[in-house]
Amino acid sequence: MEPDREVLAQLHRKMLLVRALEKRVERLVTEARIPCSGHFGLGQEAVGVGATGPLLASDFLFGTHRGFAEYIGKGLTPREILAEYYGKATSPSAGRLGQHLLKVEIGIMPLPSSLGSEFGMSVGCALSSHRRGTNAVTLNLFGEGTASQPDCLAALEMAALWKLPVVFACNNNQFVELDRFSNLTTSTDVARRADAFGVPAEIVDGNDVTAVWAATARAVDRARKGGGPTFLEFKTYRRSTHYTGDPGGYQSAVELKAWEAKDPIDRCRSLLIDRGALDAATEERMSKEVEEEIEAAVRFAEDSPFPDPATLAHEAWA
Repeated sequence: MEPDREVLAQLHRKMLLVRALEKRVERLVTEARIPCSGHFGLGQEAVGVGATGPLLASDFLFGTHRGFAEYIGKGLTPREILAEYYGKATSPSAGRLGQHLLKVEIGIMPLPSSLGSEFGMSVGCALSSHRRGTNAVTLNLFGEGTASQPDCLAALEMAALWKLPVVFACNNNQFVELDRFSNLTTSTDVARRADAFGVPAEIVDGNDVTAVWAATARAVDRARKGGGPTFLEFKTYRRSTHYTGDPGGYQSAVELKAWEAKDPIDRCRSLLIDRGALDAATEERMSKEVEEEIEAAVRFAEDSPFPDPATLAHEAWA
């Protein structure tokens, strides 16, 4: 099971869109035009885009703070993302959530403030789908640091016990905030933790978007057919620092250069060229379209109104 040329081209464009959007948001944050910090995922775009590629609009996603890949992959637009970051009334939350992206209409569930709490939420979401008899699958995408939250183990146990349609996908970018993951654990393979619960696990090259897409497609198909949960670990590398303003220094220049040579966008581009699905003119046109889309999104967000204070309590329950 592998994405065909058309799907691969779509994945490539989405990764270009994610990287360009993150670069633009970094500038906006630095210029204090966006009232928040940025958490970017340079070099790990293939994980979010590839893992959401096999999902249907009716499937559910629990994502992360780290970049925009899974949200763009699931169907959120740069206009919606930027309107959310700017706190504007035109955002999916009507200006209430900031970095906590959502769009329930296409299955993007609200991002919780407390990382790790989404494990229970994703299991509950999958349980709801199971009890209602739908064929919806829940994808829970999280980092290797969040995988150490206790709720991860409880979620694995309940999902396995009830054979729920949920896919646990760990984006292992090798850094937990400002430290290496290897300094915090005796095992660098997070997927092995699933063995204790009888949950099938797979370790995947997270810089190969075709491998990410294919592994997720198998897991989603298994879950949709009643086979229960799967644990996927995507090995990649975070070339960006933890957040805007992070001085860095914990990533060696040699290591950064080595991982830059494994860049997921470059790898996807080469594959498309080898398959005769991309040439220089098409790539140039695609890059121009991406930049125009992002600039239009910035104008939309900046021109949009802030929420009316009178609506502050709307959809709020005590």
